[in-house]
Amino acid sequence: MRDQIWYMILVLGLAGAIAGVALAGVKGMTDPVIESYTLEQKVKPSLEKFFGPAGIDNDYIADRVKLELGKDDLGRMQRLTVFKGKKGAEVTAVVLQTAASGYGGDLTVLTAFDLVNGTILGVKTLDQKETMGLGARTADDTEPFIQQWAGKSFEGGVALKSNGGEIDAISGATISSTAFTEAVSKAVTLLGERNAEIMGE
Repeated sequence: MRDQIWYMILVLGLAGAIAGVALAGVKGMTDPVIESYTLEQKVKPSLEKFFGPAGIDNDYIADRVKLELGKDDLGRMQRLTVFKGKKGAEVTAVVLQTAASGYGGDLTVLTAFDLVNGTILGVKTLDQKETMGLGARTADDTEPFIQQWAGKSFEGGVALKSNGGEIDAISGATISSTAFTEAVSKAVTLLGERNAEIMGE
């Protein structure tokens, strides 16, 4: 009887190990496909909108860089994706992809910076799981909450009016508005702290 139990434990252990390896292999194959789809269908149109009026002439998708930010509380490596916009050899604008915890999970945001004038070119929700009709309005480019960011100076940081800043929150969606603003604020902070790496110096 005891031998049967150990045999069952061994079989289950081997099955678990094989399943783990298989899942890791599948993830390794699907991650690049998902990233490619996201870049082409979600990120690129936003970058064209941000960089087009700024006269950017480089391939900002190919020139993107990823910086390691360290591990989170769960031990997962956090990375910052940076899209650099150049005029000739000079980096005049950048877009940073950051995230913060919203009402329904992570709220991922693209923040475009005009490095010449020190202003925000625009913002875009890349991924969200917020409540329909409330926090999900952060994904609507026609929403006043989204449109108000363009032209704002980022040199002194960004914050909601309730926290002493200039940004109006979405009525009834304080948590989502706060998360979105935190994601943009994170981008502002990282632009300053990791500037040399972002600029490629």
